[in-house]
Amino acid sequence: MNKYVVMLNYAARAMVMVLGVAWVAGWIPAVSFDPNVRMFGVVVILFGVYRLATFWAQHQEYKRYNDE
Repeated sequence: MNKYVVMLNYAARAMVMVLGVAWVAGWIPAVSFDPNVRMFGVVVILFGVYRLATFWAQHQEYKRYNDE
């Protein structure tokens, strides 16, 4: 797998987590005091962690079977 594709995938998954952290921390001023937005931010963070973990596992499996 191309190293630039791998870096792009990790960056995209990290941006999802950063968006969730921005919602939880209240860095988005229009909706910073709504508790539902903070809960959604937690869900987005967990989704980002899930995506990161699944991509990492798939990438490790790809490397194992393709001798990279």
